[in-house]
Amino acid sequence: MNRIMNGFRFGVACLCVLNFFGCGTSQPSHFYLLRAVSPASVSGVSDTQLGSLTFGLGPVTLPKYLDRPQIVTKTSAHEVDLAEFHKWAEPLSENVSHVLAENLSVLFSTDRIRQYPWRSSSPLDYQIVVDVLRFDATMGGDADLVVRWSLLGHDGQTVLTTKKTQVTHHPTSQGYEALVAAMSQNLEDLSREIAESIKALLLNNQPGSLS
Repeated sequence: MNRIMNGFRFGVACLCVLNFFGCGTSQPSHFYLLRAVSPASVSGVSDTQLGSLTFGLGPVTLPKYLDRPQIVTKTSAHEVDLAEFHKWAEPLSENVSHVLAENLSVLFSTDRIRQYPWRSSSPLDYQIVVDVLRFDATMGGDADLVVRWSLLGHDGQTVLTTKKTQVTHHPTSQGYEALVAAMSQNLEDLSREIAESIKALLLNNQPGSLS
């Protein structure tokens, strides 16, 4: 009986030791944020007319498969991978919206960019709606961003222009940090196209001329 009890105690002790060392070697999680452009690194596209306008940004929507903490990468045409230890520090849709708002604020040289949903009762001059169709990458490959965006009038109903934008950047090195940096560059390129398109549209004062 003593031998049985001793064997049981030994087995429990071994299990505790294995659990201890297993937990001690567990891979730590890493958390990432997309970055906005630095005001010192870009020149604005604004002028007196644009700087005096109030823009509403949103809603900004993303595909449901990206609506999760894990960073999503493509492994094939039909398969994706969810990174167990590499995650977003905040919901991706919120991070994308924050970055676009900051980018447009820098490019327009204004602080009159409001994010959806608006908390102020002051009227908007224009509304920018962003529908992200793709925002993913392949490890060792490209980071892709495909977006359909629209500029609406002050009533939030009149569509002044709609465009589809596709941009791609290749990470400068392997790993998730470089991948996230490439995704940030994609958002910067998108922000520049939106800003330049809006500037051309409003300065030409011909809403139907932009396709």
